[in-house]
Amino acid sequence: MQLYRIMIIGNNITTVQRVSGYCLKQHAEVFPYYGIPTIAEVTLFDPHVLVICLPMPDDFHHLLFKPCILCSEQPMEPDMYLVTTAVDLHESLYSVLQT
Repeated sequence: MQLYRIMIIGNNITTVQRVSGYCLKQHAEVFPYYGIPTIAEVTLFDPHVLVICLPMPDDFHHLLFKPCILCSEQPMEPDMYLVTTAVDLHESLYSVLQT
């Protein structure tokens, strides 16, 4: 069984911790990051997938060179696909990591 590396990025500590805890239960190697990491920091951890906990400032676009899952505990624009539950997160992680 491969151990996947997941980087959880967000400004809200509680949200990042909650999502990180869920990912740990999925037997993944988890790196929570509070704020916006630099490209060097993302490269150092070399995650298989990024989970971006919204809302985030607009200047995090440089991270999008990795597969991303957007996660929000708040309602967002209806045309933007977000995961909002643990089940949604599980399905998105499974989908991204199987490719």
